[in-house]
Amino acid sequence: MAPAQVVDEPDVEMAQDEDEDHEQRLINEEYKTWKKNSPFLYDMILSTALEWPTLTTQWFPDVKEPEDKNYRIHRLLLGTHTNLGMPNHLQIAEVKIPKSTAPNQADYNEETGEIGGYGKSSSGAAPAMEFNVVQKIDHPGEINKARYQPQNPDIIASLCVDGRVLIFDRTKHSLTPTGKVNAQIELIGHKQEGFGLSWNPHEQGCLASGSEDTIVCLWDLKTLQSGSNTLKPSRRYTHHSQVVNDVQYHPIAKSFIGTVSDDLTMQILDVRQSETSRAAVVAKRGHLDAINALAFNPTSEVLVATASADKTLGIWDLRNVKEKVHTLEGHNDAVTSLSWHPQEAGILGSGSYDRRVIFWDLSRVGEEQMPDDQEDGPPELLFMHGGHTNHLADFSWNPNEPWLVCSAAEDNLLQIWKVADSIVGSLPFQASLPLTAKPSTHRKVRTMQWDVSHMIGRTRMRTGTHVVKGPISAGHAHAI
Repeated sequence: MAPAQVVDEPDVEMAQDEDEDHEQRLINEEYKTWKKNSPFLYDMILSTALEWPTLTTQWFPDVKEPEDKNYRIHRLLLGTHTNLGMPNHLQIAEVKIPKSTAPNQADYNEETGEIGGYGKSSSGAAPAMEFNVVQKIDHPGEINKARYQPQNPDIIASLCVDGRVLIFDRTKHSLTPTGKVNAQIELIGHKQEGFGLSWNPHEQGCLASGSEDTIVCLWDLKTLQSGSNTLKPSRRYTHHSQVVNDVQYHPIAKSFIGTVSDDLTMQILDVRQSETSRAAVVAKRGHLDAINALAFNPTSEVLVATASADKTLGIWDLRNVKEKVHTLEGHNDAVTSLSWHPQEAGILGSGSYDRRVIFWDLSRVGEEQMPDDQEDGPPELLFMHGGHTNHLADFSWNPNEPWLVCSAAEDNLLQIWKVADSIVGSLPFQASLPLTAKPSTHRKVRTMQWDVSHMIGRTRMRTGTHVVKGPISAGHAHAI
């Protein structure tokens, strides 16, 4: 046997440094290409560097329309992820969004990669977009996730790195931080930090949380004792064997809560059942690596999507979870977040460690493709946002402005962007989502797909509509 080759540690470190430098050069080149093409891909885009990164972002449901102004004021919920003992804050930002979004090529800033930006545009129109943090609330440590209560958005829940869930009433806090943490309620039940957090959309004051301690906790703020600011969970579920990554209340079925875990399962809890160690529905064979997130379709009782570290998304029919209905492939790294479009029933968004946000049009599943089109990705890959150069932390659809998205990366960069109407179209799809677990004859790489013949609005073949099916870094948009 030949003697083993000895490699000096400095040589290994040098090779690693060279690989990292090469990867960074590729990322920089992709970003330059994206920036060059962005005037043709977006109706508006703003990039801003936050003081500290945020791992969480969510548009508030309200919008203000100042009188005699050509813009609306939207609000964002953000957090901070500081270091070196620096203070952390829940943050609320205001974003001015123009009412007229038609881009002017003269407004494109080559240096910043923004369409419009701060101040007046060259055409003398109203400011394209403005971003300002208007309130900071002291928080103990980094904020893993923050979500407002749908029945009263002034009430905000946050997940802490020590496992606590904190409840804040933002109206009881000053606009500037005082240096003293003063949460209205502390929810005590987890032993480790977590990222799963969801308010009950059907009952005010109720929420669910999931943690690295493998536990799912349900909370009812209405049971808080007078004079107390701490609350224990109303119920603890132990149905997962590993880290719980996400929890979501079903938007239609009031008694259902979905959970996903490092144990490779998606499970559905039925709160009407007294059993807390076993879920009502268990999907075991959907992914090859940890499941990071799930999202119920807001218009369908049976449709749910999952996002995994195996780089794929799964689409499921809750009536039969023995097999996925479809697999979405297009990311190059772990998929960490996903959310359905608030107005378009068949559009799903996903964010990944590959620095991308992808829009998927599920009405296109199974469509025939020309060989050249296949190289750009599956037919359901509608658009790929390539404006970030670091891992995606979170993204959020704006509920009042169709196709407007906020995305946050781990490198402080926050982007607010709207895909051009020439790509996604300005009219609603009116797509329906009936499901049948039927083997497809269209695609050989998928084992189960939809019978899309039952769907309405299957394509975007409307006049003036274009579809970006490949990465933005490819340097061009494909017209269909």
